[in-house]
Amino acid sequence: MSANPTLIADGGADMRKSLWWAALAVVAVTALVPAFFIIAAGKNPLTAYVSLLAYTLGTTNGFYEVLTHCIPLTLVGLGVAVAFRAGVFNIGGDGQFLMGAMAAFACAPLFAGLPVPLGLALYLAVGFAGGAALGALVGWLRVRFRASEIISTIVLNFIVLQLLSWVIRGPLQEPSRLMPWSDYLPETLLLPNLIEGSRVHYGLIVAVLAVVVLAILIKKTAFGFRLTAVGRNPFAARYAGLREKRVIVWAMLISAGMAGLAGSVQVAGIYERLQDNFSSGYGQAAIAIALMARLSPLWVPPMAVLFAIFYVGAGVLQREANIPFPIVYIIEGVVILGFLCFDAISNKKGTA
Repeated sequence: MSANPTLIADGGADMRKSLWWAALAVVAVTALVPAFFIIAAGKNPLTAYVSLLAYTLGTTNGFYEVLTHCIPLTLVGLGVAVAFRAGVFNIGGDGQFLMGAMAAFACAPLFAGLPVPLGLALYLAVGFAGGAALGALVGWLRVRFRASEIISTIVLNFIVLQLLSWVIRGPLQEPSRLMPWSDYLPETLLLPNLIEGSRVHYGLIVAVLAVVVLAILIKKTAFGFRLTAVGRNPFAARYAGLREKRVIVWAMLISAGMAGLAGSVQVAGIYERLQDNFSSGYGQAAIAIALMARLSPLWVPPMAVLFAIFYVGAGVLQREANIPFPIVYIIEGVVILGFLCFDAISNKKGTA
Protein backbone atom coordinates (compact mmCIF):
# COMPACT_ATOMS: atom_id res chain seq x y z
CA MET A 1 0.00 0.00 0.00
CA SER A 2 1.54 3.30 -1.11
CA ALA A 3 1.76 6.34 1.14
CA ASN A 4 -0.51 9.31 0.49
CA PRO A 5 1.69 12.20 -0.79
CA THR A 6 -0.79 14.75 0.57
CA LEU A 7 -0.54 13.32 4.08
CA ILE A 8 3.26 13.34 3.86
CA ALA A 9 3.28 16.96 2.74
CA ASP A 10 0.83 17.95 5.49
CA GLY A 11 2.93 16.13 8.05
CA GLY A 12 6.08 17.93 6.87
CA ALA A 13 4.32 21.30 7.05
CA ASP A 14 3.05 20.55 10.57
CA MET A 15 6.54 19.56 11.69
CA ARG A 16 8.07 22.75 10.28
CA LYS A 17 5.34 24.81 11.96
CA SER A 18 5.94 23.12 15.30
CA LEU A 19 9.68 23.71 14.96
CA TRP A 20 9.05 27.41 14.35
CA TRP A 21 6.93 27.58 17.49
CA ALA A 22 9.60 25.71 19.42
CA ALA A 23 12.25 28.14 18.15
CA LEU A 24 10.14 31.13 19.20
CA ALA A 25 9.55 29.61 22.64
CA VAL A 26 13.28 28.96 23.13
CA VAL A 27 14.17 32.50 22.03
CA ALA A 28 11.55 33.96 24.38
CA VAL A 29 12.80 31.96 27.36
CA THR A 30 16.43 32.75 26.47
CA ALA A 31 15.62 36.46 26.55
CA LEU A 32 13.40 36.38 29.64
CA VAL A 33 15.55 34.35 32.04
CA PRO A 34 18.55 36.75 32.01
CA ALA A 35 16.08 39.65 32.21
CA PHE A 36 15.05 38.53 35.71
CA PHE A 37 18.67 38.65 36.88
CA ILE A 38 19.19 42.06 35.31
CA ILE A 39 16.04 43.35 37.04
CA ALA A 40 17.28 41.85 40.32
CA ALA A 41 20.44 43.91 39.86
CA GLY A 42 18.23 47.01 39.60
CA LYS A 43 18.80 47.59 35.89
CA ASN A 44 16.64 47.74 32.77
CA PRO A 45 16.90 44.55 30.65
CA LEU A 46 15.94 46.35 27.44
CA THR A 47 18.73 48.88 27.98
CA ALA A 48 21.18 46.04 28.58
CA TYR A 49 20.25 44.15 25.41
CA VAL A 50 20.27 47.28 23.27
CA SER A 51 23.67 48.32 24.64
CA LEU A 52 25.09 44.84 24.02
CA LEU A 53 23.97 44.58 20.40
CA ALA A 54 24.24 48.26 19.45
CA TYR A 55 27.95 48.40 20.23
CA THR A 56 29.09 44.95 19.08
CA LEU A 57 27.11 44.84 15.83
CA GLY A 58 26.10 48.46 15.35
CA THR A 59 29.45 50.23 15.56
CA THR A 60 32.59 49.81 13.50
CA ASN A 61 34.93 49.60 16.49
CA GLY A 62 32.67 47.13 18.27
CA PHE A 63 32.40 44.86 15.23
CA TYR A 64 36.17 44.96 14.71
CA GLU A 65 36.64 43.86 18.32
CA VAL A 66 34.19 41.01 17.73
CA LEU A 67 36.27 39.89 14.73
CA THR A 68 39.44 40.12 16.82
CA HIS A 69 38.02 37.82 19.51
CA CYS A 70 36.68 35.46 16.83
CA ILE A 71 40.20 34.51 15.76
CA PRO A 72 41.30 32.49 18.84
CA LEU A 73 37.75 31.27 19.50
CA THR A 74 37.51 29.85 15.97
CA LEU A 75 40.92 28.16 16.07
CA VAL A 76 40.40 26.52 19.48
CA GLY A 77 36.78 25.66 18.59
CA LEU A 78 37.95 23.87 15.44
CA GLY A 79 40.34 21.81 17.52
CA VAL A 80 37.67 20.81 20.02
CA ALA A 81 35.37 19.81 17.15
CA VAL A 82 38.03 17.46 15.75
CA ALA A 83 38.56 15.72 19.10
CA PHE A 84 34.84 15.41 19.84
CA ARG A 85 34.25 13.90 16.40
CA ALA A 86 36.55 11.06 17.39
CA GLY A 87 34.74 10.63 20.70
CA VAL A 88 37.62 12.17 22.66
CA PHE A 89 36.83 14.93 25.17
CA ASN A 90 39.48 17.60 24.96
CA ILE A 91 38.98 19.82 28.01
CA GLY A 92 42.55 21.16 27.91
CA GLY A 93 42.24 23.94 25.34
CA ASP A 94 43.53 26.61 27.74
CA GLY A 95 46.67 24.67 28.62
CA GLN A 96 47.34 23.77 24.99
CA PHE A 97 46.80 27.42 24.02
CA LEU A 98 49.43 28.53 26.54
CA MET A 99 51.83 25.72 25.62
CA GLY A 100 51.73 26.67 21.95
CA ALA A 101 52.35 30.31 22.81
CA MET A 102 55.33 29.45 25.04
CA ALA A 103 56.89 27.03 22.55
CA ALA A 104 56.60 29.52 19.69
CA PHE A 105 57.95 32.39 21.80
CA ALA A 106 60.90 30.35 23.07
CA CYS A 107 61.91 29.52 19.47
CA ALA A 108 61.23 33.03 18.15
CA PRO A 109 64.91 34.15 18.25
CA LEU A 110 65.73 31.34 15.80
CA PHE A 111 63.28 32.73 13.23
CA ALA A 112 63.71 36.48 13.76
CA GLY A 113 66.44 36.84 11.11
CA LEU A 114 64.65 34.83 8.41
CA PRO A 115 62.57 36.39 5.61
CA VAL A 116 59.24 37.51 7.10
CA PRO A 117 56.89 34.96 5.48
CA LEU A 118 59.19 32.03 6.25
CA GLY A 119 60.03 33.11 9.79
CA LEU A 120 56.38 33.79 10.63
CA ALA A 121 55.28 30.47 9.14
CA LEU A 122 57.87 28.59 11.21
CA TYR A 123 56.86 30.52 14.33
CA LEU A 124 53.21 29.53 13.86
CA ALA A 125 54.19 25.94 13.04
CA VAL A 126 56.08 25.68 16.34
CA GLY A 127 52.99 27.02 18.12
CA PHE A 128 50.95 24.25 16.54
CA ALA A 129 53.61 21.68 17.47
CA GLY A 130 53.73 22.88 21.10
CA GLY A 131 50.02 22.32 21.59
CA ALA A 132 50.11 19.11 19.52
CA ALA A 133 52.76 17.63 21.82
CA LEU A 134 50.39 17.90 24.78
CA GLY A 135 47.56 16.43 22.72
CA ALA A 136 49.68 13.50 21.55
CA LEU A 137 50.64 12.80 25.18
CA VAL A 138 46.98 12.77 26.25
CA GLY A 139 46.03 10.54 23.31
CA TRP A 140 48.85 8.12 24.07
CA LEU A 141 47.86 7.92 27.74
CA ARG A 142 44.28 7.19 26.64
CA VAL A 143 45.11 4.36 24.23
CA ARG A 144 48.06 2.89 26.19
CA PHE A 145 46.79 3.03 29.78
CA ARG A 146 43.10 3.88 29.29
CA ALA A 147 43.68 7.09 31.22
CA SER A 148 40.72 9.45 31.11
CA GLU A 149 41.49 12.28 28.70
CA ILE A 150 39.20 14.54 30.73
CA ILE A 151 41.35 14.16 33.85
CA SER A 152 44.60 14.28 31.86
CA THR A 153 43.73 17.52 30.08
CA ILE A 154 42.45 19.21 33.24
CA VAL A 155 45.61 18.29 35.15
CA LEU A 156 47.80 19.48 32.27
CA ASN A 157 45.93 22.80 32.29
CA PHE A 158 47.15 23.45 35.84
CA ILE A 159 50.67 22.26 35.06
CA VAL A 160 51.01 24.49 32.00
CA LEU A 161 49.55 27.47 33.85
CA GLN A 162 52.22 27.10 36.53
CA LEU A 163 54.86 26.60 33.83
CA LEU A 164 53.86 29.91 32.25
CA SER A 165 54.06 31.62 35.65
CA TRP A 166 57.59 30.27 36.07
CA VAL A 167 58.98 31.10 32.61
CA ILE A 168 57.80 34.74 32.69
CA ARG A 169 59.46 35.13 36.08
CA GLY A 170 62.51 33.08 35.12
CA PRO A 171 64.14 32.16 31.81
CA LEU A 172 61.85 34.24 29.57
CA GLN A 173 61.38 37.25 31.85
CA GLU A 174 62.00 40.72 30.41
CA PRO A 175 65.65 41.92 30.72
CA SER A 176 65.16 44.30 33.66
CA ARG A 177 63.69 41.47 35.76
CA LEU A 178 61.14 43.83 37.32
CA MET A 179 57.82 42.82 35.74
CA PRO A 180 56.21 39.34 35.48
CA TRP A 181 56.17 39.16 31.70
CA SER A 182 58.54 38.38 28.85
CA ASP A 183 60.37 40.67 26.49
CA TYR A 184 58.59 41.67 23.28
CA LEU A 185 58.40 39.31 20.32
CA PRO A 186 60.76 40.26 17.46
CA GLU A 187 59.05 42.69 15.12
CA THR A 188 59.51 40.42 12.09
CA LEU A 189 57.30 37.79 13.76
CA LEU A 190 54.37 40.05 14.59
CA LEU A 191 51.11 39.63 12.69
CA PRO A 192 50.33 43.04 11.11
CA ASN A 193 46.90 44.61 11.24
CA LEU A 194 44.56 43.49 8.51
CA ILE A 195 42.18 46.45 8.90
CA GLU A 196 43.58 49.93 9.42
CA GLY A 197 42.66 51.51 12.74
CA SER A 198 41.59 48.27 14.39
CA ARG A 199 43.12 45.32 16.24
CA VAL A 200 42.00 42.87 13.53
CA HIS A 201 45.22 41.22 12.35
CA TYR A 202 46.28 38.65 9.78
CA GLY A 203 45.41 35.89 12.21
CA LEU A 204 41.93 36.23 10.73
CA ILE A 205 43.33 34.85 7.45
CA VAL A 206 44.96 32.01 9.39
CA ALA A 207 41.60 31.19 11.00
CA VAL A 208 39.78 31.21 7.65
CA LEU A 209 42.39 28.91 6.11
CA ALA A 210 42.12 26.59 9.11
CA VAL A 211 38.34 26.36 8.66
CA VAL A 212 38.74 25.47 4.97
CA VAL A 213 41.50 22.91 5.59
CA LEU A 214 39.66 21.13 8.41
CA ALA A 215 36.35 21.17 6.51
CA ILE A 216 38.06 19.42 3.59
CA LEU A 217 39.94 17.07 5.92
CA ILE A 218 36.77 15.96 7.69
CA LYS A 219 34.37 15.84 4.75
CA LYS A 220 36.57 14.81 1.83
CA THR A 221 39.35 12.55 3.12
CA ALA A 222 39.68 8.99 4.37
CA PHE A 223 41.02 10.29 7.68
CA GLY A 224 37.87 12.36 8.16
CA PHE A 225 35.75 9.26 7.53
CA ARG A 226 37.78 7.25 10.05
CA LEU A 227 37.53 10.10 12.54
CA THR A 228 33.73 10.18 12.34
CA ALA A 229 33.40 6.38 12.29
CA VAL A 230 35.47 5.95 15.45
CA GLY A 231 33.53 8.72 17.21
CA ARG A 232 30.09 7.39 16.32
CA ASN A 233 30.69 3.70 16.93
CA PRO A 234 34.18 2.61 18.03
CA PHE A 235 33.15 -1.04 18.22
CA ALA A 236 31.91 -1.10 14.62
CA ALA A 237 34.98 0.85 13.50
CA ARG A 238 37.24 -1.68 15.22
CA TYR A 239 35.32 -4.55 13.65
CA ALA A 240 35.70 -2.91 10.22
CA GLY A 241 39.47 -2.90 10.65
CA LEU A 242 39.96 0.78 11.42
CA ARG A 243 42.92 1.55 13.69
CA GLU A 244 40.95 3.16 16.49
CA LYS A 245 43.94 3.93 18.70
CA ARG A 246 45.86 5.67 15.94
CA VAL A 247 42.80 7.77 15.05
CA ILE A 248 42.38 8.85 18.68
CA VAL A 249 46.01 9.93 19.00
CA TRP A 250 45.88 11.87 15.73
CA ALA A 251 42.58 13.48 16.70
CA MET A 252 44.04 14.73 19.99
CA LEU A 253 47.23 15.84 18.25
CA ILE A 254 45.34 17.96 15.70
CA SER A 255 42.89 19.23 18.30
CA ALA A 256 45.58 20.41 20.71
CA GLY A 257 47.68 21.69 17.82
CA MET A 258 44.89 24.04 16.80
CA ALA A 259 44.76 25.41 20.34
CA GLY A 260 48.55 25.84 20.32
CA LEU A 261 48.31 27.64 16.98
CA ALA A 262 45.71 29.97 18.51
CA GLY A 263 48.12 30.75 21.34
CA SER A 264 50.98 31.66 19.01
CA VAL A 265 48.62 33.74 16.84
CA GLN A 266 47.29 35.61 19.87
CA VAL A 267 50.79 36.51 21.04
CA ALA A 268 51.93 37.60 17.56
CA GLY A 269 48.75 39.54 16.83
CA ILE A 270 47.64 41.06 20.13
CA TYR A 271 49.87 40.76 23.19
CA GLU A 272 53.32 40.71 21.51
CA ARG A 273 54.76 39.02 24.62
CA LEU A 274 53.98 36.37 27.22
CA GLN A 275 52.14 37.40 30.37
CA ASP A 276 49.78 36.00 32.99
CA ASN A 277 46.15 35.22 32.15
CA PHE A 278 46.15 35.91 28.42
CA SER A 279 44.20 32.79 27.44
CA SER A 280 40.91 34.46 28.53
CA GLY A 281 39.14 31.13 29.00
CA TYR A 282 39.07 30.39 25.27
CA GLY A 283 39.38 26.65 25.91
CA GLN A 284 36.16 26.52 27.92
CA ALA A 285 34.24 28.69 25.46
CA ALA A 286 35.50 26.54 22.58
CA ILE A 287 33.74 23.47 24.01
CA ALA A 288 30.37 25.23 23.81
CA ILE A 289 31.24 26.62 20.37
CA ALA A 290 32.05 23.17 19.00
CA LEU A 291 28.89 21.62 20.45
CA MET A 292 26.66 24.44 19.17
CA ALA A 293 28.32 24.07 15.76
CA ARG A 294 27.43 20.35 15.92
CA LEU A 295 31.13 19.60 15.37
CA SER A 296 31.03 21.07 11.85
CA PRO A 297 34.07 23.23 10.98
CA LEU A 298 31.96 25.47 8.74
CA TRP A 299 29.59 26.30 11.62
CA VAL A 300 32.34 27.04 14.13
CA PRO A 301 32.97 30.66 12.92
CA PRO A 302 29.30 31.76 13.30
CA MET A 303 29.21 30.31 16.81
CA ALA A 304 32.53 32.02 17.54
CA VAL A 305 30.95 35.33 16.49
CA LEU A 306 28.18 34.77 19.04
CA PHE A 307 30.66 34.18 21.85
CA ALA A 308 32.84 37.07 20.71
CA ILE A 309 29.79 39.32 21.12
CA PHE A 310 29.60 38.21 24.76
CA TYR A 311 33.32 38.80 25.28
CA VAL A 312 33.18 42.31 23.83
CA GLY A 313 29.74 43.10 25.24
CA ALA A 314 30.76 42.33 28.82
CA GLY A 315 32.77 45.53 29.05
CA VAL A 316 30.04 47.53 27.31
CA LEU A 317 27.39 46.43 29.80
CA GLN A 318 29.62 47.49 32.65
CA ARG A 319 30.53 50.87 31.15
CA GLU A 320 27.22 51.94 29.62
CA ALA A 321 24.55 50.08 31.58
CA ASN A 322 26.45 49.62 34.87
CA ILE A 323 25.50 45.95 34.93
CA PRO A 324 27.64 43.54 37.01
CA PHE A 325 30.04 41.48 34.92
CA PRO A 326 28.81 38.02 36.09
CA ILE A 327 25.41 38.66 34.49
CA VAL A 328 27.10 38.38 31.10
CA TYR A 329 28.01 34.80 31.97
CA ILE A 330 24.38 34.15 32.91
CA ILE A 331 23.24 35.46 29.52
CA GLU A 332 25.89 33.35 27.79
CA GLY A 333 24.91 30.21 29.69
CA VAL A 334 21.20 30.66 29.01
CA VAL A 335 21.88 31.16 25.29
CA ILE A 336 23.88 27.91 25.20
CA LEU A 337 21.15 25.99 27.03
CA GLY A 338 18.49 27.49 24.78
CA PHE A 339 20.37 26.46 21.67
CA LEU A 340 20.93 22.93 22.95
CA CYS A 341 17.25 22.62 23.92
CA PHE A 342 16.16 23.64 20.43
CA ASP A 343 18.67 21.22 18.93
CA ALA A 344 17.24 18.40 21.06
CA ILE A 345 13.67 19.34 20.09
CA SER A 346 14.50 19.47 16.38
CA ASN A 347 16.26 16.08 16.56
CA LYS A 348 13.26 14.56 18.33
CA LYS A 349 10.88 15.96 15.72
CA GLY A 350 13.09 14.68 12.93
CA THR A 351 13.08 11.12 14.26
CA ALA A 352 9.39 11.11 15.13
